[in-house]
Amino acid sequence: MNFSAQGYADLTALLQPDIAVLEGGYAIEGALPYVNVGIILAMAGMDYSKVKEPDYDPDRIRQQPDVTRQIEKTGEAVLTSWQQIDMLKEQFQGSKVFDERTRNVFYDTDGIFESQQEKIRICQDCAGALQIFSSSDKGSHILAVHIPRKACKKCREIGYQWYETAKTSGCEMAFLQDRTDDTYHEQKYS
Repeated sequence: MNFSAQGYADLTALLQPDIAVLEGGYAIEGALPYVNVGIILAMAGMDYSKVKEPDYDPDRIRQQPDVTRQIEKTGEAVLTSWQQIDMLKEQFQGSKVFDERTRNVFYDTDGIFESQQEKIRICQDCAGALQIFSSSDKGSHILAVHIPRKACKKCREIGYQWYETAKTSGCEMAFLQDRTDDTYHEQKYS
């Protein structure tokens, strides 16, 4: 995301929040103080029109038209799926026990490339247990398991099974977040 201080201030004015989480990830000498000042002024209902970062160049941060088209396309697909949620639930009911996807993430600040393999239990009784196997180009391999709040007995059992067998998957560490009893567990393997 490449917002300007004005963009953050405009977004804050539109959302009219009661609290703010001030932004990070910007250089302290550059945009960070201006972004935060814009947010604070917008929350206070004050004029933020003069808040601009040093060396601000709108063309440098302008979003490419193909990115805008892709966002619109994705938004339409999500909205269509949401509007058809009952029909989609009926289609999935009984057809699959698990769904899987792979995604890649590049953390530009640290120069790390991560590959994630996600697996979720499709459950009619709860949100389903989620397993994420993550590996980075730096050689790290971890397993993270999330058991949702109000998870059913079967999803809890599967979540703990994934967590307990992480060592055999070649992981260096395993993490388990069990929202049903608000606990967090981790294991480190030598």
